[in-house]
Amino acid sequence: MSTEQEIIERSHSFRSDYRESTPSWYRGEYHLLFTLIFTVGVLFYCLSKISDSTLAQWCIVGIPMFLFGNWAEWAGHRYLLHNPKSLLKMAYKRHVSVHHVFFSHKTLDYHGQKDWRALLFPPFAPVLFVVAALPLAIAAGIFWTPNAGYIAMVVMSAYYLMYEALHTLSHIEHPLLDRLPVINSIRRMHILHHNPDFMHEFNFNLTFPICDALFGTSDLQKGVVGTLFQGNSDHGRKAEITVKLEQQKKT
Repeated sequence: MSTEQEIIERSHSFRSDYRESTPSWYRGEYHLLFTLIFTVGVLFYCLSKISDSTLAQWCIVGIPMFLFGNWAEWAGHRYLLHNPKSLLKMAYKRHVSVHHVFFSHKTLDYHGQKDWRALLFPPFAPVLFVVAALPLAIAAGIFWTPNAGYIAMVVMSAYYLMYEALHTLSHIEHPLLDRLPVINSIRRMHILHHNPDFMHEFNFNLTFPICDALFGTSDLQKGVVGTLFQGNSDHGRKAEITVKLEQQKKT
């Protein structure tokens, strides 16, 4: 178990080296632009194909797809990005040895576009996330109505945009964000997730911690609603986590 000071020093040292090693051609704006072009492109293309949709179609398809997105986010983070046996070895190594070292629970902030290289998910991530919904969308389009398939893709592309936005908000230092309901819950959970002693076990949702609450990977002993509206409080945190945190401060 590392001390908090050791974690901070390691992060600062890594940041300095990582920034210096950033290729001259890299621009965080281009990185972000690709994510936006792909996801917004899919979103508006599919919206343009939807004709005479009904509220029932949006609810029947949209709600399950939103929940599927929440599960895909949680499962991908837990089993691909935090599992040494991951099928995506390079993604695992980058996430654990770059993102989680550059950003510790004590150094979550970023400074400038060069840091976006460590902050934003790699360009393949939005493609992989959105394409994961394609089989479901095709099936919905064939067996029900084409609208259903396009709605499914709209929801998944919009979900990824929300995913990147909420994740970025967790890496911004601003007191206002800690007063916004749900946003402050997400930020609190993400802080603990970046603690190296807990990153492989807890708080894998980067948006709404629905699957964390359902599958027992939340640091809290609360249901979905209690977890969503926890805010900044540590009340209800699992005892073993509290003990480890106290030990980390003392060592």
